[in-house]
Amino acid sequence: MKAIVTGGAGFIGSHLTRRLLSEGWDVLVLDNLSSGYRTNVPNKARFQWMDLSHESAGSQLPNEDFDVVFHLASHVGQESSFDQPLYDLKANIFPTMTLLDWAMRQKVKQIVFASSVNLYGNNAQMPITEEASIDLPSPYAVGKFASEALCRIYANFGVNYTSLRLFNIYGPGQDMENLMQGMASIYMTYVAKNEPILVRGSLDRFRDLVFVSDAVDAFYRCVDEKAYGKTYNICTGRKTYVRDLLNMIIRAFGYDPLTYPVVGGSPTRQDQFGFFGDPSLITKDLGWVPKVDVTDGIMEMARDFRTRTM
Repeated sequence: MKAIVTGGAGFIGSHLTRRLLSEGWDVLVLDNLSSGYRTNVPNKARFQWMDLSHESAGSQLPNEDFDVVFHLASHVGQESSFDQPLYDLKANIFPTMTLLDWAMRQKVKQIVFASSVNLYGNNAQMPITEEASIDLPSPYAVGKFASEALCRIYANFGVNYTSLRLFNIYGPGQDMENLMQGMASIYMTYVAKNEPILVRGSLDRFRDLVFVSDAVDAFYRCVDEKAYGKTYNICTGRKTYVRDLLNMIIRAFGYDPLTYPVVGGSPTRQDQFGFFGDPSLITKDLGWVPKVDVTDGIMEMARDFRTRTM
């Protein structure tokens, strides 16, 4: 099997690339390295630098037969999308359009698209199902929703799609230098540096945290005709409160949660107060079940970070 992984130099994309290689796939990684790192790309994968938002990108895509495109390349971050809204829309919509048009011409059977929980906004009843109303809170969410719509359009021309609405993915290899994206990695960065943790918003907020290996398993299982034309929530169905997440991270680095300093800050723009999802659809269709408990996942993430920095 042959696959393209866009954004394969990033956090989730590099984990997915390694999984595909371990299963014997031929993998081509496309990435412009705007947020990913060349060192994340495994040696056995082919790599091509490409900015898929550029108008010439379509002509630079390979004239090869591929079975699947895993499309994870994105300008990531709800808050940062307000700082550069035009760039964000271009970076998130143009690549999807370019890939779908190329996939149609190359007769690629399937595109698996990394969408986002942010599409649901703050108004969805919980646990959030795929049938929940859409309430787009940011340019980032608009770009993801538009990309989902483009996938549905190109399904009419033979490009089968599967959209995965990712909840909060965390784990080893997350970018600890980016303090604009990734709740677990942001808090862990402060603790790893033995600095007070800046929490922007209430400690009573909650998220649905999914370990990266579980998220990768969801992508892998989607290479299945039963997943064609489907949209799935990638979530655990469990709440993790911010205060509990902080305690887990602080303990993972050997500190006392009762005495470790935490300082409050103003909430991020259009921040979703709390959400958790219902993963039963992908469980029913594809047998996907999240396996890693958040306490164990945070411990593994902390061990990996210490190993990398020793």
